[in-house]
Amino acid sequence: MSIIRVEGAAEKQAGIYYEYDPEIPPIGEGGMGKVFAGECVNVASGERIPVALKLIASPTKDLIDRAMREASIQIDHPNLLRMYGFIPNMEYDSYQKNYILRYYIAMERLVGVTLSSLVNGCFIDRSGMHIPYAQSLYESYRSDRKGTVISIMRSILAGVGELHNRGFIHRDLDPSNVMITVNNEIKLIDYGICKPYVSSPSSGPKLTQIGALIGKVDYAAPEVITGDVTNHNRTTDIYSLGIMLYQLYVGALPYSGDNTQIMQAHLTVGMPLRNISDPQIRFVVDKATRKEQIARYQNVADMLSDLENTPSVSSGSETPWWLFVIVGVITMVIGAVLAFII
Repeated sequence: MSIIRVEGAAEKQAGIYYEYDPEIPPIGEGGMGKVFAGECVNVASGERIPVALKLIASPTKDLIDRAMREASIQIDHPNLLRMYGFIPNMEYDSYQKNYILRYYIAMERLVGVTLSSLVNGCFIDRSGMHIPYAQSLYESYRSDRKGTVISIMRSILAGVGELHNRGFIHRDLDPSNVMITVNNEIKLIDYGICKPYVSSPSSGPKLTQIGALIGKVDYAAPEVITGDVTNHNRTTDIYSLGIMLYQLYVGALPYSGDNTQIMQAHLTVGMPLRNISDPQIRFVVDKATRKEQIARYQNVADMLSDLENTPSVSSGSETPWWLFVIVGVITMVIGAVLAFII
């Protein structure tokens, strides 16, 4: 067993250090690197707390910047993964026979399954542990689809709302980034491409350049598809939340095809709202996934309010969803006629 000690200047000052065994298979792996099960050790008391340590693979300046940003989102909220810090660590590499500088992110260690696994009927985590809360949610999901979806979305929206209140947008919201834990929690994870939405475009480097797709195409808002980074804001996350709500309730994604076809659909094709049998869910999905950012919910509190309280679907300032379909069809017909005449 070759335990690696991870300790930066901040850890030394706080009287703690982290450690993990690199020979034990990682508990996760993503675009930035591998995640290992580790412990935080209090030097004075000897107390050990389970943590997760993400080792940044092939650390370019861009990846280091992203890792530092991810580690800086240290928000204590029941629906958010807790981050502890970014740690440069000088350690001996037995293969290279030399000391090298490696970079880590320390975070809360969660035991559970993702929401995407849960809706597919999986209640066993990577280590083989059964997650009773996940099974309970799944059984409820099968017997009371709408009530369970609203309950799950309530927790997700609470986490996203707190993230927004702290000035960040997530930009990678999808069921694989939501954990259902053994401690009966629903937590939003993976802040790898979060950004401060309150900053002006010129106040810092753009980590994603114009024209580059970030996140996952199935949940990407139109402004993400076009790569318009400067216009990413809270409504960008709200669009993804609307797609998740559609998927959880219907049991399928709204658009299918290859990546190019799905991206084009996000830009030009309306939501297939006819697949949503419940008018309340339909209303919320429609407003959350409008192509124009100004037409969407402007904050998650309003979206949650409409989920929990039946909105006025056919009265007030909101336009019925079916009217947009009719107007769209009429517009296409008129355009075709004019094109033929000209």
